[in-house]
Amino acid sequence: MPERRVSSVGPPSRSLSGDEGDMDLKDSQGTSDDHNEETFAAIAAEFKATWEKKLRGRDNKMIQTTQKELNLALQNKETEIANVINDMETLHQDFLKQYAILEDKKRKITAAIAEAQEELIPLAIKRHQAIISLGHEVENGQLEGMALIKGACESTRDVAQELGTLHFDS
Repeated sequence: MPERRVSSVGPPSRSLSGDEGDMDLKDSQGTSDDHNEETFAAIAAEFKATWEKKLRGRDNKMIQTTQKELNLALQNKETEIANVINDMETLHQDFLKQYAILEDKKRKITAAIAEAQEELIPLAIKRHQAIISLGHEVENGQLEGMALIKGACESTRDVAQELGTLHFDS
């Protein structure tokens, strides 16, 4: 607790004689009351200042403690956020790797299909030409067969006509 300050100025000393003595006593009591009030006011002001200083100190300590806790909480959240970001980046990198692998496979399959198509096109052309050639052969064979049938029919008619013109004598 702070030291008490006591005024070093004392009340003025007067002689106490007669009516003046009564006056002096009243003045002395008035001066003493003033002095007591001043002392009380000084002590109250000092107490108030000390009390406010203690409150400020306690408030400052509370603010510092709260600030430390807040800083620690912020650091923890920053670390947590950084970990989440790292996890997200790791997942994204894994996704990109898997996507690249799938794209490579897709490209290889597409290239294999394109190569197979390149091989199939000449085969399809040869087959189509073979079918056309076979169609021509079949058509020619049909024409030859029809010509033979026509020739056979004409021979049979010729024979029938010759037979019809012959007379058998009997």
